[in-house]
Amino acid sequence: MPRSVDVLVVGGGPGGSVAARRCAEAGLQVLMIEKRQEIGAPVRCGEAIGAEATRAFIDLDPKWIDARITRFALCNGAGSRAVLPSELTLVINRKLFDLELARLAARAGAEVRARTQAEGLLTDGQGNVSGARIKSVGQPEDVQARIVIAADGAESQVARWAGVRTVPALADLYVGLQYLVCAPPGVWMPDVAEYHFGPSIAPGGYGWVFPKGDDTANVGLVLAGDRATDGEARACLDRFVARRIPDASILSVVAGGIPVSGGLKQISTGGLLVVGDAAHQAEPMTGGGINLAMMAAELAAQTAIQAIRRDDTSAKALKAYADAWHSRYGRQRAGLLSLRRLLAGMSEGEYVDIIATLARQPADNMNHGQLMLAAFLRHPRLLLEARALVDIGMHLK
Repeated sequence: MPRSVDVLVVGGGPGGSVAARRCAEAGLQVLMIEKRQEIGAPVRCGEAIGAEATRAFIDLDPKWIDARITRFALCNGAGSRAVLPSELTLVINRKLFDLELARLAARAGAEVRARTQAEGLLTDGQGNVSGARIKSVGQPEDVQARIVIAADGAESQVARWAGVRTVPALADLYVGLQYLVCAPPGVWMPDVAEYHFGPSIAPGGYGWVFPKGDDTANVGLVLAGDRATDGEARACLDRFVARRIPDASILSVVAGGIPVSGGLKQISTGGLLVVGDAAHQAEPMTGGGINLAMMAAELAAQTAIQAIRRDDTSAKALKAYADAWHSRYGRQRAGLLSLRRLLAGMSEGEYVDIIATLARQPADNMNHGQLMLAAFLRHPRLLLEARALVDIGMHLK
């Protein structure tokens, strides 16, 4: 006989763990599975998260915080940099962070299984998702579930099995490559996150240096998928590291694709909710998705709990999750998507001029909207197109 649970969560990342925890806290029977043999590994992100948004899901703990960022630097290919104040940002040890979130889910009552993957979906007579076929340490098993939550990342198979279209256009896909580097102390400021812009650095994307201490940092870049020819990400990153950190030793390498489409329109169907990178919920400008995955998981869990209590897991009932997500974040996502596309089309000279202009501004006495206005005033074409800034709360006054 197949096993039965209330909620089956596929994927043990931040989104999956928060969804599993919230459902378990509500008294539901929850199984969360992770296909890799260890939750949190391998790391496939820049590991930077906003502190305030994170506090809603986990207490800040020095054991998984590698650096506290209070400023960020915008840099161009000509060597200019504008250092601006920032809300507290954390550069984390993603493996320890993910493990702690999974532990909290388990403490709340969810069953967590690593090295367990979904191999297909089960459906009822009406075509609604009703569970999944899984394989745990080589052993096959059918698990009936009233709701399945797909939190299985950018390459989500679960959502596709349910008929959700998840393949982004190449222009809305970041191709990313990152090194964990070691360098002599003093090469970077330990409280400053660096963002590097310009086609000569990362066509259609950007590069970064995120300190993880005095002598280690995540150094990486993303390229727009429609501009990333075979091997170009590696060539661009090697040039960037050679210029910015010539004495770097490379301790690890991670690579992957990040959908930055602003979010799928369909993120639910009968018996299924989709969260995190599987739903393209990463921030369209930077590709950051940890906090957004947890926020989406919270909304998905709320919908799942209500649907199960009402004994209605139909597509109509579960659409409440999509409605809540798009109502809360849709306009902001659309604005950021427009801004990313604007920046992707800028020339090297425009980036050089804009960042040089920002570097001359009294940043401590200006909000981010005023800084952006000062930068774009020199470029009427860009200022006209930058109306998207209004949609993301940067009111240009």
